[in-house]
Amino acid sequence: MNQDHHRRLGSDIGLSCLMKTFHYPRTNRMSIALATVWSFADREDGAFAHQLLDDARRLLASDLPGPELSVLWRAGTFGDFDLEACGIEGRQWLTWIEEIAEYRITWNVGNAPDPVDPPPARGLGEAVLGEIAMVAQALEPATAGHAYAAVPGVVPALRRVTAEVDPDLGFRLLLRVLKAYFVVIDPERVEAYRELAELLGLEKEVVEDGDFNVRRD
Repeated sequence: MNQDHHRRLGSDIGLSCLMKTFHYPRTNRMSIALATVWSFADREDGAFAHQLLDDARRLLASDLPGPELSVLWRAGTFGDFDLEACGIEGRQWLTWIEEIAEYRITWNVGNAPDPVDPPPARGLGEAVLGEIAMVAQALEPATAGHAYAAVPGVVPALRRVTAEVDPDLGFRLLLRVLKAYFVVIDPERVEAYRELAELLGLEKEVVEDGDFNVRRD
């Protein structure tokens, strides 16, 4: 199965998809969290492990500090698995995700997966940054000011992932956070997300999973 096939699985992919699997009831038990990662990496005979490994490796290779990675995780999961409550930070958690995904891949191929390639030079970083800017005024208070799942600093963290790590991952994380916090967006934004997803080589299900809170005038 080639790398493109690992991105076309009829759903979201990678870290953003893993975040969606953490949902109510909330848990602060590490054993449950790790079992969730194992189950996710095993989906489709290990196909889901490939993009998960790429996402984790790219973030770990970046300069984003542990607390900023924790911000992204907490926002993407709506706080349904709280790293801080378990006494760990973002880099440690991503390291465990990386190890699980890599180990699952070796079951199929018999040896360690190849090192992750640099993100393709798609020239779409500015487009993703533009989409972040379009919703920043709504997204920042929705995340930082939430009554029981408050996470400050989400928008700057998304910008850093997009500009410094991978626009593809930045885009998927943006959509995940918008959906997790049920931020109201205009229909025009959904159409823009469809177009951008196609340019990034993502399937329509990354956008069209029914979780957006679209303004109905």
